[in-house]
Amino acid sequence: MKKWQKTLLGTVLVLGAGAWLWWQDEALNPQAKAWLEEPAAPADSAAYYQLLGLDAPAGQDPQKVGRQLAQAHRQWRAEHGPYDLMAPATEGAHIELPGKELCALGEVDCLQQLRENREGLAALLNRHAELLRRYEDLLVLNDYRTLSPPRVDEPLANFTTLDRANRLRGAQALALAEDGRGAEALALLQQDVRLLRQWLARADNLILKMVLVRQLGNKLDAIAVLHRAGLVPRPAAQPALSEAERSLEAPMQREFALVGSGLLSLVNDPQSAGVPEWQLRLMYKPHMTVNDSLPDYLRAAANSRLDTAAFVRVLRIPVRSKTSFWRRLRNPVGAILGDVAMPDFNLFLARLHDLDAKLTLFNALGQAVPKADNPYRPGQRALWNEKFQAYCFSGPLKDKQGCCLPWPAPPVQ
Repeated sequence: MKKWQKTLLGTVLVLGAGAWLWWQDEALNPQAKAWLEEPAAPADSAAYYQLLGLDAPAGQDPQKVGRQLAQAHRQWRAEHGPYDLMAPATEGAHIELPGKELCALGEVDCLQQLRENREGLAALLNRHAELLRRYEDLLVLNDYRTLSPPRVDEPLANFTTLDRANRLRGAQALALAEDGRGAEALALLQQDVRLLRQWLARADNLILKMVLVRQLGNKLDAIAVLHRAGLVPRPAAQPALSEAERSLEAPMQREFALVGSGLLSLVNDPQSAGVPEWQLRLMYKPHMTVNDSLPDYLRAAANSRLDTAAFVRVLRIPVRSKTSFWRRLRNPVGAILGDVAMPDFNLFLARLHDLDAKLTLFNALGQAVPKADNPYRPGQRALWNEKFQAYCFSGPLKDKQGCCLPWPAPPVQ
């Protein structure tokens, strides 16, 4: 064989090997594989069904309705292919919810608005008594666990219903306080705080975790507003959030499984914009895409265990790891999908630390001016915010309201 023929053959072999390597995907990372595996069928969860059926029509059992919704989804999934999505129910009766007449006690002027119409407040509580009972029944359940597998079409609770029920609880406490039963009103709200914190520690999906953070913040605001008005005694101090309450380990695993399963199925999805499978495989490596996304979820889970000072230091680190040029060249579609599908998890972590900071302010209630240090900036005190009629800590991230708690206006100097 002549020299040029050998050179040509070698070049062809190298190019062929390169093309073969380019075509090949890589094996799934063992951690990614473990997080993607569908867990064993979980035990029953009365709390899951109660939350799922919270907005059931008046007179119906939320537990029963929640079970029916979950069963309908399981049956539909068993009868359809992996790429079919169950359409969410958009019709059907639901329990009546309070409208704009029910504000959150932490909102500026809400307390005055509700106090000016005591008859209206009583009528509101009477009209929505069933929703309030459902909320009470929900909070005392301590076995929450998401029973549906992580899928885009999984049934979700109506969190608007949960929010309105939370506001009703504040209105109920106000009604008690107005009747001279301030100690009972405070005990009611403090019990809700205790129960919501138990839920926060058990929450295994990101949406519910963030909803509970908001619910707890609303409860602390309600207590602070009633205390500012002299309607309830000074509340007992609250401990800082525990590691379980801050942890995003289970929510991150669930988010990863939800996104990862979609990325893995993209190549075989008949709805992939009519792109032939061989062309998609040339530009998209599903395993590589999933492997490249895993560190972001692992980092968020690990960072959720950090204290506030360590979290502030982490914010100086770039949100996402840089994907190498070679990997982006081999997997251009996957690199784009990874960039688009990956939220900034620090925003969710910040909400948990903001709640912890609010607890610090809450424990200073009763002081004319809160003397507590800003957890984000030790040595710095909270500042009075005239717009919100509250003292606020400034955090490391931009926030329209910051970390605030309603407070009496500072003494005139």
